Amino acid sequence: MAGQSMKVMALVLGLLATTAVAKDTLFDGQSLEVGQYLEKGPYRFIMQGDCNLVLYVNGNRPLWSSGTDGKGSSCRATLQENGNLVIFSGSDVVWTSGSAPGPNTYRLVLQGDGNVVIYGAALWATNTAQSRRLLL
Repeated sequence: MAGQSMKVMALVLGLLATTAVAKDTLFDGQSLEVGQYLEKGPYRFIMQGDCNLVLYVNGNRPLWSSGTDGKGSSCRATLQENGNLVIFSGSDVVWTSGSAPGPNTYRLVLQGDGNVVIYGAALWATNTAQSRRLLL
């Protein structure tokens, strides 16, 4: 019986480890690796294989991109502990949001209106908030 409990606990811990990123939020110290994304309603904020970080609406219409396509490989977008969103290719910096005010607790949120915002205080945004009428 104890062996069975250990297996269940290991399974639960494994599932928790793979779902560390919330569906619409990236916390400081977390990254979006290639193919990973945040999603909220019709919006998807994805780290693509070409090193471009893109916000899409309705599956295929881009609203915003980092403009970094082709500038690296195996890229990841990391929200640093200082509130700066950085795209890395290996250890090289490819792009930065330029929002680094200092130590605090930060989170990047894909909002229901399509805007992506770094909060501690609002430090940076894609400025892509959409009216519901534009989506229909």
